[in-house]
Amino acid sequence: MVNEIEMLRRMRDEVPERPDVSQVRLRMAAHLERAPARPKRPAYRLKFGLALAAAGALAAATAAVLVPAGGDEPRPRRPAVPSAAMVLERAALMATRSAPAEIRPDQWFYLKESQHMGADLPTFETWDRMDGTRSALRQEGGELKIGPAEKGSTTVRRTQREVAAMPADPDALLRYVRDDVSARMPLSICQPSCPPEIAQDVKAFGTIGWYMKFGPVIPPDTAAAMFRALAKIPHVSVEENATDMDGRPGVGVVFDAGQFGKLSYVLSPGDYRYLGVKAVSDGQSVGMSVLGSGIVDRPGDTP
Repeated sequence: MVNEIEMLRRMRDEVPERPDVSQVRLRMAAHLERAPARPKRPAYRLKFGLALAAAGALAAATAAVLVPAGGDEPRPRRPAVPSAAMVLERAALMATRSAPAEIRPDQWFYLKESQHMGADLPTFETWDRMDGTRSALRQEGGELKIGPAEKGSTTVRRTQREVAAMPADPDALLRYVRDDVSARMPLSICQPSCPPEIAQDVKAFGTIGWYMKFGPVIPPDTAAAMFRALAKIPHVSVEENATDMDGRPGVGVVFDAGQFGKLSYVLSPGDYRYLGVKAVSDGQSVGMSVLGSGIVDRPGDTP
C-alpha cells in the first residue's frame, strides 16, 4: 500500500503546476483598451441587404402574377387576348403555305352545310360543276338530285371568276370589296339598314366572309389577302374560345356593330379553315356551318 501511495505522489509531482493567468488577463485587457475600436462586421449587413433585395424581387415577381380581386385574396392575372391582326396574320401565313389547287372545268365543287335559322333545318349537300352547267343536291336522308345549274350570283363558276379578279394586296382588296363589287352577306345584321358610319365596314366584312365559304377554289395568295384585309376593318376583334352553330370549337373573327348585333366567322383553331358564320342580336343566334367542302370528280362524291 505504501509503495502505491508513494507512486501516486511521484506522479503528481511530475504534473506541472497550473499557471497563474491573472497577470496575463490584466495585460490583455489593458492592450484592448489602448487599441482602436474595431468596426462592426459588415458581412451581417451585406447578407441582410441581400435578403431584403431578394425579398423585394420575390414580392415584385408575385405582384406581376397576382392582382387583387376586390378582396384580400390575390388571383392569377388573365393572359392577354391576342389581337385580331396577330391571329389573322397567322391565318394568312398558313394560307400561303398551301399549294394552289388545279381545278378542271369538268370537276365539281362540293359543299355540306347545316342551317340554324331559328329552327334547325335539314343538313344538305350540294355539288356544282365548275363550268357552270350542272348542279346536284341531296338533303339529309334524301336522294341525290342532279339538274341544270341554277342561275344567279352564287354559282361557283361566277364565284371563281370574281375571286380570280381580286387583288392579292390586302389594302387593294379591302378597297375592292368596299367599292367595286356587290355586297355578299352570308347573314344580315343592321336590319333594316346599317348606319352610314359602319355601312361600308359591314359590307366589306360580310363580303369577304361570304367568299371564304368557297375556300377550296380560292388561290392561297388571295386567301391570305382576305385574312389581312379583315384585320384592317374597324370594329373587328377575335374570340379565342368561340363555337360555331354546331358546337365545334374554333377562333371567332367578330365584327361588333353595337346595338345592331355581332357577326362572326368561326375558323378552325389548327389550320384556320372556315367552319361557319354566326349572327347574334338581342340574345338570339342564327348561323350556318360548313361541315365539308372540296373538289370532286362526280356528283355524289365527297372529299
